[in-house]
This record gives sequence, structure tokens and C-alpha cells, in this order.
Amino acid sequence: MRRFYFKCTNCFAEMTTKTDPQNKNYVVESGATRNFEPWRAEDEEVERERNRRKSQGMGDAMKSLENRTLDSKREIDILAALDEMKSRKSRHATVSVDSMLDALRRTAAEK
Repeated sequence: MRRFYFKCTNCFAEMTTKTDPQNKNYVVESGATRNFEPWRAEDEEVERERNRRKSQGMGDAMKSLENRTLDSKREIDILAALDEMKSRKSRHATVSVDSMLDALRRTAAEK
């Protein structure tokens, strides 16, 4: 566990935070307030839903199969979105500033 001391660049107030390795997070000790983290609530909701489905599927084989099918579909959707982001990033990586300026000059010359 480590403690970090910060000073605000605007008001020079001191803030301290402490790492929380158990939860892979940090804890604000003094001088600051923590912003709302929407992903934390979403992660907790997903975990609750997973536990609820796991407890439901214990006795019912059909419900268990249905839950596994939904999980597989969700994973496939996530992988498809990830592939889309990777391809978009690779397209943006091939575009250079010079090629964009040349394209702008050509369109301006055509007008």
C-alpha cells in the first residue's frame, strides 16, 4: 500500500490518496472528493446479474444452457466491436497530415 501526496495547481491545497491493492483501486484520504465512476456501478450490476444467473442455473439445466448461450452471444458482440475499433484505428493510422493537406488542396483547386 502506498500513499501519494498532491498539491492542487490552482489553490495549492494538499490532497492525499492511498492505494487499495485488494480492490485494484485507490482511496482518497483527505483534501479531495472522489468523482462518480459510472463503470463501477455497471461492473457491480454485471457481477450481481452473473451471480443471480449462476444461482438460478444450479437446479435448472435448461436455464443454465440459456445463460451460457447469452454469455457466448455477449462475448461475440464484444469481440466484433473490438475488431471494428481495431480496423478503424488502423485506417486512421495510415492517414498522414501531408496526405490530408494534399487532399484539401486538390478539392480547393477543383472548386
